[in-house]
Amino acid sequence: MVAYLFPGLNALLRRTDRHRFTHLPEVQSYFSRAEKVILERFGQKISFTEFLELPTEQVYSLKNISIAAVAICCIQVGVAEKLREKMGDPHWVMGCSLGDLARAVFVGCYTFEDLVYNHLRFTGHIDGIDSIGRNIGVLAPHLAPFEFNDYQWFEDQGVDVSILTPRFLNISGRFDDLAKVEKRAEDKNWNIINILNYPVHSRYILPYVLAVKSEFNLVETKAPRIPIFSSVSARAISETEIIKEEFLLCITQAVQWSKAIQSLVHDKGISKFVNIGPCRSLTGLMRDIPVEVETVEAYQLL
Repeated sequence: MVAYLFPGLNALLRRTDRHRFTHLPEVQSYFSRAEKVILERFGQKISFTEFLELPTEQVYSLKNISIAAVAICCIQVGVAEKLREKMGDPHWVMGCSLGDLARAVFVGCYTFEDLVYNHLRFTGHIDGIDSIGRNIGVLAPHLAPFEFNDYQWFEDQGVDVSILTPRFLNISGRFDDLAKVEKRAEDKNWNIINILNYPVHSRYILPYVLAVKSEFNLVETKAPRIPIFSSVSARAISETEIIKEEFLLCITQAVQWSKAIQSLVHDKGISKFVNIGPCRSLTGLMRDIPVEVETVEAYQLL
């Protein structure tokens, strides 16, 4: 059995990743469709081809982060549809963070145009989240994965921990709290990786999300035609209201990536994961998750 994995916001960090699939007609078609929505609904003219040429710090600046998310969605949906044309549908799909955007379109929960419009519309009021805190990666030594006492300590500090593998965490929180994490990292020989200058997957941006919740509830959601496994709750989700709620709240909640991968393998019988990309970060994480499974890159199959 096969599951497609849709990476998150880090998919555009490397220039080689950004252009890995831009030659595909399917990807170019989605770029054009997104550009049309943005022009007609927001009066903004944008070229995704030009956007992907910007320096990384501009692509990931707060003012451009919604455009970056749409660019990733365009690439991922185009690639997934190309794969489906060649190989048929997967048995399951799962997104990591903003990979849920493309996942939702691919399985038919939202139309692409609705997703582009609603994503830009509902993320247009996030000014100030970069003054709250930030997002870091924390990597433990190879033979010393994180333990229960570490997770309890993180909880006591008021930070939100996404467990990507037994020894790699994505931690979000306020500046002062993360400073304590960095100090503990020195004592524990953990490596710190700066990821984003705003605290995604954090309780501290919940007010920004709740401000648009009542309006977002009017968005039409359809049942998925391919089963969805959630990396937030680490369980299968099929109810339209739950899918909609996760779509809205996923950036405020921690990701249980390691647990979700293990559940797909042990409980759902997945024997092969296809990383849609364009980045290969999820494939790298697989090496530290205790599962016996084949993982391939989408570009290897196209």
